[in-house]
Amino acid sequence: MKYFASAPGGLSELLREELIAFGAQNVKAQPRGVSFEGDLEVVYRSCLWSRLANRIYITVLEVELDNQEDLTRQVATIDWQSHMDAFGTFAVSFSGKGMGIDHTHFGALKIKDGIVDYFREVSNSRPKVDTQNPELRVHGHLNRNQLTLSIDLVGYSLHQRGYREGEQVKAPLKENVAAALLMRAGWPEIAKQGGVLYDPMCGSGTFLVEAAMMASDLAPGLEKAERMQLNFWKQHDAKLWNQLLDEAEGREAQGLRALPDIYGSDASHKSLKVAEKSISNAGYDDSIEIKQMTVEQAHRWGDWQPGLVICNPPYGERLGEVETVKEVYLALGKYLKNEFDGWQAALLTCNPELGMYLGLKAKRSHNFLNGPMECKLLRFEVNEEFYREPALKGGSNLAEEVTKIKPELADSEGAVMVANRIKKNLKSLKKWAKNNAINAYRVYDADIPEYALAIDYYQTEDSGNWLIVNEYAPPKTVDRAKAKKRLHEGLAGLPGVFAEVPVEQIVFKVREKQKGTSQYEKLDENRQFHTLVENGAKLRVNFTDYLDTGLFLDHRDVRALVAQKSRRKSLLNLFCYTATATVEAAVHGAKSSISVDLSKTYLAWGRKNLMLNGFQDAQHELIQADVLEWLRTQSEQPQQTFDVVFLDPPSFSTSKRMEGVLDIQRDHVALIEQAMKLLNPGGELIFSNNLRKFKLDNEALADLLVDNITQQTMPKDFQRNSKIHQVWVIRKK
Repeated sequence: MKYFASAPGGLSELLREELIAFGAQNVKAQPRGVSFEGDLEVVYRSCLWSRLANRIYITVLEVELDNQEDLTRQVATIDWQSHMDAFGTFAVSFSGKGMGIDHTHFGALKIKDGIVDYFREVSNSRPKVDTQNPELRVHGHLNRNQLTLSIDLVGYSLHQRGYREGEQVKAPLKENVAAALLMRAGWPEIAKQGGVLYDPMCGSGTFLVEAAMMASDLAPGLEKAERMQLNFWKQHDAKLWNQLLDEAEGREAQGLRALPDIYGSDASHKSLKVAEKSISNAGYDDSIEIKQMTVEQAHRWGDWQPGLVICNPPYGERLGEVETVKEVYLALGKYLKNEFDGWQAALLTCNPELGMYLGLKAKRSHNFLNGPMECKLLRFEVNEEFYREPALKGGSNLAEEVTKIKPELADSEGAVMVANRIKKNLKSLKKWAKNNAINAYRVYDADIPEYALAIDYYQTEDSGNWLIVNEYAPPKTVDRAKAKKRLHEGLAGLPGVFAEVPVEQIVFKVREKQKGTSQYEKLDENRQFHTLVENGAKLRVNFTDYLDTGLFLDHRDVRALVAQKSRRKSLLNLFCYTATATVEAAVHGAKSSISVDLSKTYLAWGRKNLMLNGFQDAQHELIQADVLEWLRTQSEQPQQTFDVVFLDPPSFSTSKRMEGVLDIQRDHVALIEQAMKLLNPGGELIFSNNLRKFKLDNEALADLLVDNITQQTMPKDFQRNSKIHQVWVIRKK
């Protein structure tokens, strides 16, 4: 028989290994679960023993549909009498779409009709629908015209072990995700050797209970075995099921005798109350010990056998501000080094950069999903060999950091080289900037590859001169100690070169390789904005709260071009970010504009940029929307057309459209074609992007006039890095 076990994202490969251990055959991992084959014992063991699955289904039909009505007909061909009584109860769930079926309720209704039609045909009777307590749960999944129909053998998600029922816990870690993290962290083997498990931020105690269940060989489904849907299935083998239950009870009794010590602590008294109840419900009152302590106060109590420290610290976005969380990570790293030398450690975070604040080098990482959040499990050996200096605070000033830099580094060969190169660059850049009224420009861009810094100089109207230093994160092959030394050498000479910039106004950030919208992620909460003048427009910039300042300097000439072409014309600015191009166009006489972006934060920033220059929304409208969806809808039935369209999309971005992710290389033709439909006769599309390996599909755009103006829009301060962006002007023939 064929089965499917569903699982949270990131668990499929682990689940595959687990099912093989149960005796499953033809086991294939898929994005949201694992398909497998086997006899009843295999699937019963899966229902009873899987620590990772959400639901277990037996497949009863796989078929290609000819049309929408064929769905009901195909369902009616199944021998439903072998699965349920004619006067029994059932419920239907549905997922996917195709054949014009876009709503889950409608799809479920078509399946329900097929089951009812079958019973009317064979016995002139019909079962009843009962969505609360049915005897049989049926699930249909439609992918275009491919229908898979299954019977749910459990009836609830297997992560619901039973020990946490009725508890309302903020931001809980699901039980099966916690079990997967423990497996990846090596807990089963550590437990066999008698090692201790400790969670210093245990919250509601999920890691503690799951670790105890694993170490004591307790079947996760045993507590709720009588409630599983398979008990009401007509093909249920009660004798086999009871044998497996007896075996599970025997294994638990044996396992409890060798249960290692498990400890937890947390700052929250409320969370510990929930943890106490969960521990009691699971039957581990005598095996798990918890205390109330903050990480800063924490200490080991007792002589613990070296084992595993594992925790799920706050991420910043979820439970507190990022700066506060950084302090927690710093304290946790100090705690690990002081008291857990020789132990293994594992930490779950959806912000991997925070891991640098531990001051420990991760030996391995694994991708996981905790609900909708993409996370990483970072694994460490707490050993002096892997100790590192904690990361600098991204987005904070260098005043404190400069005091840590050894004075002699300013005279080192590396520091002198970097300083001399910047001085050489400034000789031509200062005169050029003054002659062209440019108040923000790049003075160094990894000119010496070993010193991988990007340094931008800003002259603001209201707070004087600033220096923004971005370190390009070194590849993993580069020794971190050497990279840190080079960083300090590069920084050491800056105060001498830029004597007019207060050290408090030198800002340091780490620039990782960008994915999706990560360039816009928040680093801090200072909310200090400064005013910069560019191309006659006043613009708000922020040096500390985000990776970028609100102004992409390499696009300076592109913004000027948009402003020039929009004079006395209408402008559409797509993926507008902080709407700086719109503001400059407005200052230079644009008749009207619409600017579209998904981010409420950046549209508010754009609105303040407009107000700073005396413009209101009535003339220059800002729209919060998924740009891909907005553009697709507008291009199908244009409500408004424009003289100039500025299209500057990110290289990659998640979205409900474009197969779930915008890939500018793959999707640019469709975007350009849609944008061209919104142009007035004689109008121009200015298309740009920053994907360095991007290649325009000229063949697909052969019906358009395409002019590559990249070199004309490359400002003097970026000419050493000619691939930083590409720009085209596109017109209709």
